[in-house]
Amino acid sequence: MPDPVCVRCRGALHTPEVVGEWTCDAHGVVEPLHPALPAEAYHLSDVASSAAVPVWLPWPVPLGWTVSGVRRTTGTGPSRAVAVGLLGPGVTARQAELVIVAEEPGVGLGASYAGIGTTDPGPEVASLPSDTKVTADGRPTALWSLPVSDRAAYVGEASGLWLWVVAWPVTEWMVVHDDLRLVDVRAPENRLHLAELPVGPLSPRLAG
Repeated sequence: MPDPVCVRCRGALHTPEVVGEWTCDAHGVVEPLHPALPAEAYHLSDVASSAAVPVWLPWPVPLGWTVSGVRRTTGTGPSRAVAVGLLGPGVTARQAELVIVAEEPGVGLGASYAGIGTTDPGPEVASLPSDTKVTADGRPTALWSLPVSDRAAYVGEASGLWLWVVAWPVTEWMVVHDDLRLVDVRAPENRLHLAELPVGPLSPRLAG
């Protein structure tokens, strides 16, 4: 199994000298990010059973899309950030990718996929009108778009945690606006969906 990498830059980490602390030369103490796993039901179930944050899964999965992997951060405790990847037919591109991240503030996994240089979105985001909404655990959840040019990146708050939704290429933003409904796989009733998931190859963006 490859060694974990920095959650922010994917650089090499120094092995903890104190239990639970991994350090990156560029970013100091960080959460270790483990390799992406294929979207088999047992991987998703294992991640869900050890996560301190939601494992968001679109349900129903958008038509023609497949779940393409899961990735998490974890040191010695529960995962503080989890990303789920999807692949599907684009409207303007032959193939589109989607990564959905739930994380505690200060981790930086969602920001790294969104292509911004901080761990969390700036406070100015919430001062603007939201751009769209998704449904997370049955609740309408506002999302704000971020000023990045090569992807469509959105962030909001669900269950007191950050919710990031990032699509590639940038022209595929409409999948985020198309009544996206998310369920948390940690809930027993939602784990029943795992046997029905359309599973595809590992997402390059998720694994990168």
